Amino acid sequence: MDLIGFGVLLQIPILMFATFSVSLQQQSFAVEAIARHALRAHSLWPVNESTQEVVVATAKDFFLSPDRVSWNLSCTPNPNCLEPNTTAQIEVRYGQLVAYASARL
Repeated sequence: MDLIGFGVLLQIPILMFATFSVSLQQQSFAVEAIARHALRAHSLWPVNESTQEVVVATAKDFFLSPDRVSWNLSCTPNPNCLEPNTTAQIEVRYGQLVAYASARL
């Protein structure tokens, strides 16, 4: 009887931890996907409005609040990302989760 009682009491925190871990992993994968898709969108159509639309749409696809997603795009050596051999890097943040993606255009 004691084994059943302690087993049930120990299963609750284990299940809560497992649920939290799975949720955090899902959010981490989502932030990485947002970074990849936003960089692809920007490389195809280098306008910040289209990149913002992709960020919002991808966040909604992963059931994340688009208001909590922030992103920053930087290009070197040319800041407007239109020259050949420019390297674009995007940083996407969701809470404390951060993902980076970079590509040579």
